[in-house]
Amino acid sequence: MHKLSCYDDYIIYGGEDLITLLIVHQKKDIPDYYLGAVKEYTKRLGRYCNLSITAVENISEIPPIVSSFYTFRVHVKGKALDSVSFSETLQSLSLSGHSKIAFVINLKFDTDDTLSLSSLSLSDEFSVVSMLEQVYRAFRIWYGEPYHK
Repeated sequence: MHKLSCYDDYIIYGGEDLITLLIVHQKKDIPDYYLGAVKEYTKRLGRYCNLSITAVENISEIPPIVSSFYTFRVHVKGKALDSVSFSETLQSLSLSGHSKIAFVINLKFDTDDTLSLSSLSLSDEFSVVSMLEQVYRAFRIWYGEPYHK
């Protein structure tokens, strides 16, 4: 098991012209197999966006910079989107001037919108991996590249 603070190793910078994404979640111990998935998706996303994953103990530790991001609260009662709709949402936000987007997972925080990864309750650790996979899938759709349906 590792502390989620090891996510500090999973910050990527692809370039100034790319959209910037921030994933914020509650700090917990995480199994190595989740970290492997985080590392893989972080590597894959490097060609599409700048990405940072931040683990916090509580909402008071959410970085102040988040206020300059278009922010989604990701939780079970959020808005359900299919992969194509999620991709279109990211594109639309980007084209309307929102080049910085944050996803706050399972924390009660004032956000611009809500999003659900599933109607099932997911662990925070799995939610991070699932969010990365959905973001990766969204970029593949956005760029007209094949993706697994």
